[in-house]
Amino acid sequence: MVPFFADPARVGPFAVDLDALRARDDRALFQLLVLMGLYQARRDVDIMGIQRGMPARAARALTSTTRLRVLVTEGRCERLRDAADFDASCDVRRDFDRGTATCHHRPRTRCHVKDATLAIRRMGDMGMLPTSAWLHIGPGGLRRWFDEACAATPSPTERARVLATRLAAIHRIGPKLAAMYVSALSVPELTPGFAPWRPEIDGSRLVVVDANVGRVIDHLRRGRGPRTYDRMAAWLVAVADQIDLRRFRRDLPARSPRLVQQALYVFRSRSNRADRADPCAARPCRACPSRACPFVAVA
Repeated sequence: MVPFFADPARVGPFAVDLDALRARDDRALFQLLVLMGLYQARRDVDIMGIQRGMPARAARALTSTTRLRVLVTEGRCERLRDAADFDASCDVRRDFDRGTATCHHRPRTRCHVKDATLAIRRMGDMGMLPTSAWLHIGPGGLRRWFDEACAATPSPTERARVLATRLAAIHRIGPKLAAMYVSALSVPELTPGFAPWRPEIDGSRLVVVDANVGRVIDHLRRGRGPRTYDRMAAWLVAVADQIDLRRFRRDLPARSPRLVQQALYVFRSRSNRADRADPCAARPCRACPSRACPFVAVA
């Protein structure tokens, strides 16, 4: 299957060229980061709808390193000069009453961050994400981060953690989306035949704990244990390590917490299962062995 991030039918002009990703092209890697960065606080199908409906020119202003370099360089706001200052000081937000975007610092000055906020049509500070990413990563691109992670440790698993930690510092990325990004490029069992950062990077032990996965973890832990992101992720990795995936398919690795987590996400996501014409969406099965099933929970 074509991964969602490369499918124009799902994400419109945000779709990333797989051959460019396989070649580790910096422009494609950055485009993928911005694309994935938008997947938060809303259902996946809703975000895909926003991405499909965005004009190509507006999408390019969010995802193109070349275009962002020009926009940042030509911007009149002094808060565009440094990643730390931009993340801490930029307060662009949506003005819902007037149908526009504004800020306290230069409320009457038009800027590409305000344009991005309007184009994304979501939380006010979401428009900061592409610029924050560009300022953090710098002209060396993600290839430089990749090389620095490889130089920092000989362990592919630790390299994945190094990259995820650096990416999590970008405004609005955080540990969940950083794990999703690194694993998309380094876990072949997620998308067979596609893992352009392998073998140097192994993200199979990075898990993505979103609301759906968090509910399954709460169910399996019977409501016990801390609900912090790190503790929930660590618990899931420890449990997934006990599952030998080769029992299900011989071509799978023995251990892959990321794949186990993805299975939990797919199982728990009501909207995604309905979108795939899951028969349980129309006719819930009261005999389901798991109370974590979203259809059993409302039956």
